[in-house]
Amino acid sequence: MFRDRIHSKKGAALITSVMVMLMVSMFGLAYVALTTTNLLRAGRDERRATAFHLAEAGLEYVVAQITTQAETNGGKIMPWNFNSSSLLDSLRSPATGTVVVTPDTGVSKYATVTSSATYRGITQTVQVRLKIRNVGIWDNAIFAGIGQSGRGINGNVDVRGSVHILGEGEPFSDLNGNGVWDAAEPFADNNGNGIFEPDLGETFTDLDGNGLWSDAEPFQDNNLNGVYDPPLTATELASDISGDAHIGNNYDGMPSTLQTKIPALVPEPFAGESVYTLNAELRVKHGKVNVSGSATVGLPNVMGNAVKETMDGCYVNDGYGGNQGTNNVYSDNGASQLYDLGDRVSFPSLLDPYTDPDTGISYDTYKDYLVGRSLLVPVSVIDSATSSFSYSSGTNSISWDAPTDTLTISGIIRIAGDLDLCKKQEALNYTGSGTLFVEGDIQVHGSVMPTSTFPTVDALGCIAGQDIYFATGGGEAQLDAAGAWFAQRTILSAKQNQFAGTYLASYFDMGTNVPNIYQVPELATNLPPGMPGGDVRIVIAQVLSWRHL
Repeated sequence: MFRDRIHSKKGAALITSVMVMLMVSMFGLAYVALTTTNLLRAGRDERRATAFHLAEAGLEYVVAQITTQAETNGGKIMPWNFNSSSLLDSLRSPATGTVVVTPDTGVSKYATVTSSATYRGITQTVQVRLKIRNVGIWDNAIFAGIGQSGRGINGNVDVRGSVHILGEGEPFSDLNGNGVWDAAEPFADNNGNGIFEPDLGETFTDLDGNGLWSDAEPFQDNNLNGVYDPPLTATELASDISGDAHIGNNYDGMPSTLQTKIPALVPEPFAGESVYTLNAELRVKHGKVNVSGSATVGLPNVMGNAVKETMDGCYVNDGYGGNQGTNNVYSDNGASQLYDLGDRVSFPSLLDPYTDPDTGISYDTYKDYLVGRSLLVPVSVIDSATSSFSYSSGTNSISWDAPTDTLTISGIIRIAGDLDLCKKQEALNYTGSGTLFVEGDIQVHGSVMPTSTFPTVDALGCIAGQDIYFATGGGEAQLDAAGAWFAQRTILSAKQNQFAGTYLASYFDMGTNVPNIYQVPELATNLPPGMPGGDVRIVIAQVLSWRHL
């Protein structure tokens, strides 16, 4: 009986062992199945992730191509079915793909871009809403270069459109490689002639410790003030606490005298509405934007209005100051975005070397190019008291019809000295597309307006080798002007003038009467000939929305 009990225990142990082994086997099989499933799932996830990234790669490639094309076709997005297979397969084989670009009907700067990629049987698709933005030099209401006295804009001004301020200081030869402009080392000028003369016993302070006297590093005096101007420190959008300066994104308040002379804006989608907009942006590369008093950059969005109040974007490296700062900044991208164009944009100085893209001829300066391309005329005043005249040579021509106060212009016309345009409280009408290159100053005393539509039919460009003055003489009153205006040094406005077009200068002095400047978006693609920087097109693509389909 004892032996039976032993056999019984052995039998139970055997059964238990078998059951344990069965359970271990089942767990092992389950683990193998789970591992296999996980491996299969991981493989699918890896293929899915790869296909997704390939779809993104195809999308990024096509967006880059759209941007490049837009810089040559006037800022348009064209329909495109792109087979991205060879591109994607070079990244990860085997892969195929397509990208479809579908511009909005009637609005060629908006499009839907859909990119699909297939990798080892798995397809992923991404889709974006895209907007092309022209951000070149002439795609602004105001473009300021070097600045003056630490500022790019002084005074109160109401700008409707984009404002771009470089404020990066004048270009110079960095002889010692320290990244900053160095003045001449101080010396004891015993005879007061401004020249260091060690032979006469004059001593100097050896700042760089090289044992030699160092002269000032050479620089390009773009604003013609005789001294080196460093990068800006401030950009005043209001000259005092009660300033009414404003940068806006619409034509609200535009006088009919201007509105009837320029193309109407086309409504565009924003926040579920269709609004009239200038696609206005503020860019400041160097200089704090001081916003004070009632000065504003954009306005709060108001649903139901037919116009866009907020700025499309603000890109400021040095931030905001003044007693309002960011409180009065209303922009779709907030007030913390930094300048986004790097070194793609520079002030188009008349002192820069230039190569004519049409002929390949190189010039020491852009001024030399203008001299070579222009017709020199013996004119210094064009107003109601000026007798009729006509000059022509090749593609350059200009005529003045005194009875109708009409200026007809084509090509580039050069005036060696200064030019006075129009009498105060009178008007000059122009027709054609041409540019007045004035080597000195331009004084504008009365209104200067197109006979037809600016700039698609009539476009006047004015280039001043020095300054442009609007209504700064005694007894002069508010004037209207439509054109493309460039001053190597300063543009000054003394009255509550009404401007349509674009204004480029090293520095702007807008006075205290709050002149209005209205950007005309069509100007950048309808510029009069010879305008500095006119052959530079810069386009960026903005992704409005993104979806993983």
